[in-house]
Amino acid sequence: MTWDAATRARLRKAGRAIILYALLIGLAIVVILPISWILASSFTTRETVWKNALPFSWRAFFPEEFTLDGYRAIFEKDFGAALLNTFFLGAVTVILGIAVGAMSGFAFARLKFRWKNFLFALVVFSFMIPGDLTIIPSFVLVRDLGWLNTWQGLIVPGLANGIVIFLFRQFFAEIPQDLIDAPRVDGATWLQVFIRIILPVSKPALISAGVILFLGQWNNFFWPLLVAPVPELRVVQVAVSIIGIEQNVNLWEQMFASSTLAMLVPVLLILPFQRYYVGGILGSGLKG
Repeated sequence: MTWDAATRARLRKAGRAIILYALLIGLAIVVILPISWILASSFTTRETVWKNALPFSWRAFFPEEFTLDGYRAIFEKDFGAALLNTFFLGAVTVILGIAVGAMSGFAFARLKFRWKNFLFALVVFSFMIPGDLTIIPSFVLVRDLGWLNTWQGLIVPGLANGIVIFLFRQFFAEIPQDLIDAPRVDGATWLQVFIRIILPVSKPALISAGVILFLGQWNNFFWPLLVAPVPELRVVQVAVSIIGIEQNVNLWEQMFASSTLAMLVPVLLILPFQRYYVGGILGSGLKG
């Protein structure tokens, strides 16, 4: 290759990189700007929230009258209780969901039993079905069990998560067989192998599963509204949706304050585990 040809190749490569980064920056701006405006609007007053937004101006990102009235108001309406309810719901779902998903994934990856491939195909098929199709049968089942307006009705339907089972199965299938055979030869049971050998080396998969389960409950709106509409079991997304309904007025500062908390809290919780989450998904979920 001549010097000119090599130079042209480098220029083409640099040009493609510039275009790619420009597109990514543009996409980031499109995503970040609305979130930044919501965050800024949560610290302004109801009277000035739309002052620089219609027509839109860069001043909309800087509150003219900084105030925490929106946050004070939502916590006076028991928004804090909704946050605690959602944290509790997410924590229990993560603990029990990981137990169910990890044991199921281990069974599919390492144990031999009848209909294993067929059952695993059903697991894969389960997360390809739109969730809306299962709402009615799930509601009927919860109602017949007497679980309406109970924690069981909110937690149990989300425990057997097909994506989580699939993730664990793929991760456990990549663990060297010798790591499992050695303790089995020494007389360890499958449960001992699972607890003492498999789980300690499965940190990325465990964190990835926990993130999936927690975010699933945190972002859940229709199911809690359907099976547990009572105020005592109200969760964050339902609490955000009803801000302003009781007074039949547009409480913009409260809407933006509650929306900000609903967005930022999971981000702050998940951010420290981002490396493990990405590693767990790429390192196990996409393997054959």
